[in-house]
Amino acid sequence: MPLVEKVVDRALAALAAECVGCMRSMLDQTIAYALQRRQFGQPIGNFQVLQHRMVDMYMAIEETAALASLAAEAIDNQAADQAAACAAAKVKAGEAARFVGQSAIQIHGGMGMTDELAIGHYFRRTTTLENEFGSTDYHLSRYTDLIMPKMS
Repeated sequence: MPLVEKVVDRALAALAAECVGCMRSMLDQTIAYALQRRQFGQPIGNFQVLQHRMVDMYMAIEETAALASLAAEAIDNQAADQAAACAAAKVKAGEAARFVGQSAIQIHGGMGMTDELAIGHYFRRTTTLENEFGSTDYHLSRYTDLIMPKMS
């Protein structure tokens, strides 16, 4: 494996870990907001639909954290294992960051995209991370090529 690819894989593992941190912060702020914001005489966090959405956000974050950890552990493994783990982490981080960010903004309403709340900043950062060192689609294709080599 060329040195450039090894460096990019290390960067992908780091980006996935940064996405996890950003998403955890978005979820924490969303939960705090849902417990504070009242509608129909009760906190919106009491509404089952929003509880389910926040659980889905939590699950996406934990799945990404697991793959980011796997990518970090695979850094010094064989080239194919390292590349596949890092590509998988990048794909999951991109998909999860979009879902978590959009969900957080939706729960916050119009306030989610203002400069007054950190949610908008985290969403913009994760959107940037999603496209660094190749898009989610590129790394999905890369992952597929690595785990299912082309048949001659």
